Formats: sequence, C-alpha cells, structure tokens
Amino acid sequence: MQKIITILAVLLSTAALAQNDSASHFIVAATYNSGLNYYGRVDSLHSKGYYPSVGFSLKNGLYATSTFVFIQNSMVNEYAATLVEGGYSFGNKHWAGSLSASRYFYKADVSLVQSAVREMVSGSLTNLNNIVNVTLGVNVKFSGYTDFGAQAGLDHIIRIPRVLGGVIVLDPGINGFAGTQNFTKTAWQQKNFLVFPVAEEEVTTTTRRFNLLSYELSMPVVYGYKKLNLIFTPSYVLPRNLITVAGQPALSERGANLFYVTATVKITL
Repeated sequence: MQKIITILAVLLSTAALAQNDSASHFIVAATYNSGLNYYGRVDSLHSKGYYPSVGFSLKNGLYATSTFVFIQNSMVNEYAATLVEGGYSFGNKHWAGSLSASRYFYKADVSLVQSAVREMVSGSLTNLNNIVNVTLGVNVKFSGYTDFGAQAGLDHIIRIPRVLGGVIVLDPGINGFAGTQNFTKTAWQQKNFLVFPVAEEEVTTTTRRFNLLSYELSMPVVYGYKKLNLIFTPSYVLPRNLITVAGQPALSERGANLFYVTATVKITL
C-alpha cells in the first residue's frame, strides 16, 4: 500500500504545481488501482484496490490526509486498512520537497502485501528544470524490524494549456527503489561433549541487506479544470531481489513484471 500512496502523493503534487495555487484547501479524492503491489510484490490473488481519501493542505505547506483502502479479488471485496499521514511540503520554480509521517491501521487478517509496516517517516527533494527533474528520497519503516529505504527518479513535466477550458500535465518518468531486506535462516546444529555428539539444537540467524527492490516506468496524465483534477497513470514495475524460501512458497515473495493503471478523481475546495 505504501507504494500506492506514494504514487498518489506525487500525482497530487504535480496537479497542484500545474494550478500554481498556494492557498489553503480541503481535498477529497478517490482512486482505483488495477494491480495492488508493493515494489512489484503482489498477493497470490492479484488484488485490485480502490481508496477514497480526505485531507487538507494549508498555505504554509502543512497537510494531513486520511486514506481508506478497500481491496477486491476473486475471494473478497472488503475494507482493508486506513492510512493517516501528516507532513510538510513546499515548492517553487526550482525545488519541491516534502517531509511526512504515516501510520497504518489494518483490519485483522488483512491480505495486503505490506501489512507488516506500521509506521513510516519519509522525505524527498526534487530539482525542477526544463530538461529533466531529479528526485531523491529516503524513508524509515517500522514493523517487527526497522527498515531503511531510498528512491531516485527522473521525470519531465509537459504542460498543455487551454484544453477544454483547463490544462493537461504529462509527467513521464522512471524511478528506482531500494531498501533493507531481512533474511531468516533456521538450521539444526550438532552439540558435542568433548568429541562426542550428544544432541542437536535449532539455531535461527537473521541477516539484513540493502538491495534494489524495483524499477518503475510511469506516465501520469493530469487534467485540471478549476477545482477538479482527473489523473490517469499507466505504470510498469519490474521487481528485483525477491526473497524466496526453498520448499516454502508461502514464505516467499511473489512478484513479476507488472503493468497496472491507477485512476484518480480529486476535488480541491
């Protein structure tokens, strides 16, 4: 889900830049996602998602949102989680950035791929120019472990004014995501007394690696008309370094190159 919300935040920021509006606002939005994934990781049922959200942004850059996530697959069509996020964002002609803290509230026994993540703190900074925008971001996720993540991306914003009374913004881009992964290995170790084997004990070891998690190509298309934004984003994600456990598919990460789309309607009051 974090990947979903991250993309949504980027798109809404792009739309806000297109409108060049710095006033305080109340925001209502609804998004459909054809392929829920977390850095290309998916559940076995390849769930779809839809999530309404409400929030506000102040002219000083502070904002808060609540997002309610529902999932749909061949087995269920139900509420799954709520994300509460607050933070600070800024933008000018050359730079844009944000700092945020998020808290996730999951329904019991939810099947979201990233349901282990409970809290997250993140930040990003983008250099804006006429050739290619460069984004760098970092995050810290809290669950049973503390995991660190990083993002690097390139995009190019294309504005097409005076389309049906509004403006269209295209933002083709590529992003790479990396983060820590935790590997647990359990084995039986022989115990000796002097040189004689006397018993075996189960030994579990945990190691951590910082790996590339995924690449993603995307092509957000934003249509802005007065207080309305329509956002359509086709994306293609290529997961990397999937964790696999030999003989235990239930403990292994599922993922493959995935094409999916998100569609958002946002009203700014």
